[in-house]
Amino acid sequence: MNTILEVKNLTKKYKDKKVLDNINLKIFKGDIYGFIGPNGAGKTTTIKTILGLLKPSKGEVYIEGKNVLKEKENNPSNIGAMIDYPSFYQNLTGYKNLMLYANVLGLDSKRINEVLEMVSLKDAKNKKVSSYSMGMKQRLAVARAFLSNPKIVILDEPTNGLDPEGVKDMRNLIKKLAQNGDITFIYCSHILNEVQNLCNRVAMINKGKIVREDSMDNLLNSDKEQYNITTFQRNKLKKLLKNKVLKMKDIEKGLFIEIKKGDFKVVNKIIGEENIEIIDISKNSNSLEDYFMKEVGL
Repeated sequence: MNTILEVKNLTKKYKDKKVLDNINLKIFKGDIYGFIGPNGAGKTTTIKTILGLLKPSKGEVYIEGKNVLKEKENNPSNIGAMIDYPSFYQNLTGYKNLMLYANVLGLDSKRINEVLEMVSLKDAKNKKVSSYSMGMKQRLAVARAFLSNPKIVILDEPTNGLDPEGVKDMRNLIKKLAQNGDITFIYCSHILNEVQNLCNRVAMINKGKIVREDSMDNLLNSDKEQYNITTFQRNKLKKLLKNKVLKMKDIEKGLFIEIKKGDFKVVNKIIGEENIEIIDISKNSNSLEDYFMKEVGL
């Protein structure tokens, strides 16, 4: 895997308060990389530092091997961002809003139609932004992030204020652009189910420190399954399942087990052959939200 963005020992202090504490991140080309944490954890500070909007107390940010904080000429035109609530001139059309931004960046105006096509807004380009729905404004903000033809795009809460259909449209848009445009995304959101469904890797930040950075599969132990078995014959079942499961512990009125994915047929066979009377069996779902709540102590 090719590393496209790396953050090393990023630290930010305001007077005596350490907002970021030796942040280390590694993002690979083509990732849809989730960046999550509670309010005030340091997500926005990290993002703004990567973008060069904030100067760190110490640390380095490398994009395609170039130190973008120390070498100003390397300050990335190949990184786009949508952070905070998207702000536009309401009385101008979507096209003219992007034209103003393109002029500031010194970009060719033909790129405007390309990005409007990417986000399915070409038919609405001559309408005033004041007439746009929230979803259309969010998509226009994504188009603006793509104007400089970036290799990395940072999206901070891109589904804020969207209805379920708008959330689905945004998710599909990101997946399409990641697949077709060879784009790497950093996706920040409080909607953890959305992060779980969309992202292939994730970093969790809390109190200015990275709690965990891993693939989504590893984080959620997707190669394992957990079950709660309610039975009055717990002790007998424990003996039968010894050396057949990865983990096992007593719970109220039964037994908790963790097994390799697909191995429940072995457990079920033992229960049947030994005539264990079962009251209930429930499978525990592995979710990013559960892991998050456990790690950050909420």
